[in-house]
Amino acid sequence: MVLVHGAMMAFVWLIAVPGAILLSMYARKKKKPWGPKVHMLIMASAAFIPYTVSAILAFTVAGQIKPKPHSSIGTVLSLGLWCQVTLGVVNHLVFRYRLKNNCLPDKRPWNNHVHIWFGSLLAILALVNIPLGMRIKRAPMSLFIGYAAWVTLLAGAYLYLTWMKEETAQTPIEHKTHPEEMIKIDETK
Repeated sequence: MVLVHGAMMAFVWLIAVPGAILLSMYARKKKKPWGPKVHMLIMASAAFIPYTVSAILAFTVAGQIKPKPHSSIGTVLSLGLWCQVTLGVVNHLVFRYRLKNNCLPDKRPWNNHVHIWFGSLLAILALVNIPLGMRIKRAPMSLFIGYAAWVTLLAGAYLYLTWMKEETAQTPIEHKTHPEEMIKIDETK
């Protein structure tokens, strides 16, 4: 049971959550409309459901909340994940309301920043908690090395996407025959 818990949590925090975050960041930088939907789909199906099942499994096996670092951080992550899901749903509902009423802000609203920073905090806590769980089960050193290499790769991808420039919308070139009909010409191409 404990190995199932570890495998599910490793999948959630090392594959599903980083995948959802990195795809959303990429889509935002490249001005792709599918980013938020893919993020919500991955988080709902590949992260939230397995995480909840695994957390219930861990609490059932343990029988109680133990005052040890791995258990304490896991409990904080469980509560935090539910808060994060609530923040994400509220953000989505606020966005849809603003879109419907044509009052989208120019910049990212404060509630989006809270969702992003709180999610980053949870991801860092999870990355700290995974090796604590591996230590409890006395995992071989090769697993720790693989974990460190994977986290380094994820951190590199995150930093790359953070510093990647956003694509700007190009103004279209309009070919007109009379000068008075010319509106805009984009000469950067």
